[in-house]
Amino acid sequence: MPSTFLEHGLSLILSLSMSPLLLPVREVATPTHEQVRVLEPLISAVLSSHPSQRSQALLLQSAQAGLESARWQFYPTPSVSVEQASVSETDPSYQGDSNVKTLSLQQPLWTGGRLTAGLQKAQANVSVNQASMEEVRQQLALRVVQSYGDWMGAYLKLLANEKSMATHVHLQALVKRRIEEGVAPASDLTLAVSRIEALASDTSVVRAQQDIALARLGQLLGHPLVPASLSSSLAVAHVLNAGMPDLLNQALAQYPGLHKAKALAEVQESVIAERQSDLLPDVYLRVDWQYGNYSYRNASPEMRLFVGLKSHLGAGLSGISGIDGAKSQYLSALEDVEAQGRIVSEQVLADYALTASSSGRLNALQASLRAAEEVSRSYDRQFLAGRKTWLDVMNAARELAQTEVQLADVESTQVVVSWRLAIYTQGLTAVLETQP
Repeated sequence: MPSTFLEHGLSLILSLSMSPLLLPVREVATPTHEQVRVLEPLISAVLSSHPSQRSQALLLQSAQAGLESARWQFYPTPSVSVEQASVSETDPSYQGDSNVKTLSLQQPLWTGGRLTAGLQKAQANVSVNQASMEEVRQQLALRVVQSYGDWMGAYLKLLANEKSMATHVHLQALVKRRIEEGVAPASDLTLAVSRIEALASDTSVVRAQQDIALARLGQLLGHPLVPASLSSSLAVAHVLNAGMPDLLNQALAQYPGLHKAKALAEVQESVIAERQSDLLPDVYLRVDWQYGNYSYRNASPEMRLFVGLKSHLGAGLSGISGIDGAKSQYLSALEDVEAQGRIVSEQVLADYALTASSSGRLNALQASLRAAEEVSRSYDRQFLAGRKTWLDVMNAARELAQTEVQLADVESTQVVVSWRLAIYTQGLTAVLETQP
């Protein structure tokens, strides 16, 4: 191959090295202890109950049984035959016993590498299924994290909307009193009502998003989930020092999709050896014990020893075509190894950049939120003093709510990305073993 997946990932790093984002060793977010107490039980529960996990475990058992069967191919093969002949009395070839029993034991002496290739293929199949099971576990964990992040974002937005709704209801009551006192036009009330209706519409959408996320989590778990069990503990990602090259190398070493692709390439390599062995004959040793004889009545048991050759050529030149096909499959598997390496490299690079940017955005939004709160309170006071218009007050309240919604988006995104990056780089088992 002209380049490996590691070279591809490092080339991406070098191409971005002029950016201030990747020039120093950055601080990368990973899950906090509070998040572990929320997400770790969820992930563990899904892994223990989801049918796709159980299905893959059964497939792994099947592959392990296939490996045991491949080992037995090196041992002798026993066989028993019992024949009862019904012939005419004048048949010269059958003047002996009418019943003949034969016990055979055949041992392969040389198969041109077919048995060894079969054993290697079975071992590679076990590796494929082990990687597939880890891949299923990883995908389930990522789905839990994403669904939790969707729920967390909707939950925080719902809190922000409820807070904003209370503010707008208070402002509506205020402008009603001012209209009754004759110091405010009726259009001010129309503006307040329209803002409340828009906020109620947004709240309905956010509530639906929360319900959808809860439903997805419930489907992953196999039973409905109580929202209170999630909202009892929320936390942002913790920050640890980590560099991009280290994260990328860890991800390439941990990614089950890459392990699976490598194991599939080993399977195809063994298939090539099997196809090549078909062009060569098997050499075997067989021992027969015969009881009864069709030619002689009451004959003593006989033991015979055979050494033979047996071919597996197939029709025409199909054996050669089979080798060519197996080689193409092997080359395809090698390309898939490259592709899987690029997939995980791309994901880690994107998550790293997103994590680094979200940290700065989170700080900016927190500062913006504090400023928006001060501006909203100030505008309320200035409106009562006649120095700000009603539109200024309403816009300040809306900007405050929008900032809180943006902050909810960033916080939930940071949770999702930090967990996803941890799962990709540390491995699911290591992440789940993290103790609070």
